[in-house]
Amino acid sequence: MLTTETIRDRFRSAPCAGKARDLPAAARIVVGGELLSSIGTGTTVPFLLVYLRDVCHSPVGVVGLLLVARAVVALAGAILGGTLCDWVGPKAVVVTALAVTAVCSMGMAAAASPLAGGAALLAHTAAFTVLAPALSAMLAQAAPGPVRQAAFAWRNTAVNLGGALGAAAASATLFFLGTGSGLPVLYVLDAVSFAGFALLVAVRGASSPRPADSQGKDPAGPRTARPGGGYAATLADPVLRRICLVVAFTVAAGFSQLQIGLPALATADGTQAGLGWMFAAFMVTSAILQIPVEHRLPGRSRAGVLAAALTCMALAWTIISVFPPSPVILAVAAAVFAVGSILFSPVLPTVVNDIAPSALRGRYNGAHMLAWTGGFAIGAAATSTLLAADALRALFPFCAAALALTAGFLWHRRGRFLPAPLIHIPLPTPQHPVPKDSAP
Repeated sequence: MLTTETIRDRFRSAPCAGKARDLPAAARIVVGGELLSSIGTGTTVPFLLVYLRDVCHSPVGVVGLLLVARAVVALAGAILGGTLCDWVGPKAVVVTALAVTAVCSMGMAAAASPLAGGAALLAHTAAFTVLAPALSAMLAQAAPGPVRQAAFAWRNTAVNLGGALGAAAASATLFFLGTGSGLPVLYVLDAVSFAGFALLVAVRGASSPRPADSQGKDPAGPRTARPGGGYAATLADPVLRRICLVVAFTVAAGFSQLQIGLPALATADGTQAGLGWMFAAFMVTSAILQIPVEHRLPGRSRAGVLAAALTCMALAWTIISVFPPSPVILAVAAAVFAVGSILFSPVLPTVVNDIAPSALRGRYNGAHMLAWTGGFAIGAAATSTLLAADALRALFPFCAAALALTAGFLWHRRGRFLPAPLIHIPLPTPQHPVPKDSAP
């Protein structure tokens, strides 16, 4: 079992990365690749429904079935990705999944029918969700101790900055080419970004020993070496279960409503023209504030930071509940929500990897990804149900209240929510220069 001494030892002798160049080289490879692939993803994600309707000519009923099937495939992909990562190591999974994702993006670019487009979309989703836990494990291995949370913060910055750049490139492409010709071009660009990331990791990414090779040597104790533990051993960890519960709830009440519920509400109210401003406000706020905020977090209670994050999300949904969803209101709410995302996003992936034994690191990240995808499925189901009942507006006051109550609970339990060595975000290790008179 993990002990106080075990976890504390993992935080010793590692500096804090205040700038991207201060990250270990292997971590910079992952963050840089995330920036590249996020540019490609940012060109396509906002236009998925338009692609299915205008390029693949999919009927509305088929689109609905595809979205449900996509959620199921994402759940399976998260489980498989964690298992493969523990079997063969994160680098092999990352390179393979990136290459498969690139091929699937090319398939989506070439598709012109509901069957071809749907098959390529589901394959793309499977490869992407297999990739996610392996990328998290790879970044965690590359960035140990106090530098780990900074690495995940830089990753979040790269994802949002890349998404903003990709969305801008997509808007320009569709303006000049139109949706019929422009969307296939965007999926080609998406494929190129994933292929470039795969090549970068294959050539420059540091290889790590297979987790099985370190069994019996990991300081996490006997649980690491237990053969066949799998997800049963992973989900037996009460700290991980607590983390996954918070993640699933926050995604269902927060992130999924930003991506599904709020666009549905704006479309129903005839203000869908403001959605571009909304997503731009979210991504720009995240990209600008992520690192300055991260610099002020060391030494603070992790549960307290999570409470502040959920409070910001609750405030965003309160704004939507009180005011009509005009373009300005959508942008303001998205910017407030982005502050919550900035606080929330780096904290729990860091803790997941801090508590993960080496032989189960992939499955720990797979369980974390499973909580994300499960939360999205729950949030999407709630949105669809209330939309069909013409009661979608009631969702946002409910989510605001639930997030605020959970924030209060986390604040009340901030000294007990995590084990003692993990309660606070680690302080950076001071770097002492070598005196000139003692230099060789």
